[in-house]
Amino acid sequence: MRKAFYFVLTLLIMSCSGAKSTSGIPGKKTLKGTWQVNNIKFEGDKGLYKANMFDFADSACFKNSEWVFIPNNGSGKFTTTANGSQCEVQSNRIHWSYFDGGNGKTQFQFYLTDAKGKRIDAAKSGYRADIDALNENTMVMRVNTTYEGNPFDVVMTFNKVSDNVTL
Repeated sequence: MRKAFYFVLTLLIMSCSGAKSTSGIPGKKTLKGTWQVNNIKFEGDKGLYKANMFDFADSACFKNSEWVFIPNNGSGKFTTTANGSQCEVQSNRIHWSYFDGGNGKTQFQFYLTDAKGKRIDAAKSGYRADIDALNENTMVMRVNTTYEGNPFDVVMTFNKVSDNVTL
């Protein structure tokens, strides 16, 4: 009886230690706070690309954008910047989570929500990006996309600005 108790206790302790991901990406609490996109670059075929990110705006509008992540309920928001004439400042609420892509990579996934946290467009499945790196101060996300049939990646580098999580 005592051995069974210790066995169950060991299993319980092991199952509760799920804060770390098996893919090497830290738990969701690492994202808590306000982050800013400080760099956007394109990788893939050589050339100039126009990337409409997340069916929302040109990639240039996401340079210096601010992202807020609240891990306990998966809510957050992003606010684009007015970089150039094609960009305007816009703020959008999101619901986010991690997704195991099955290829050893963890993905960041989100969909747009209203102020009450309800999905804005139920017909859309949302958006995903590979997390290349994540620590307490920096995150690198890779968005796979195509332009005129040519595949390329948009790589966004985030820096943590503060632990503030005001929506």
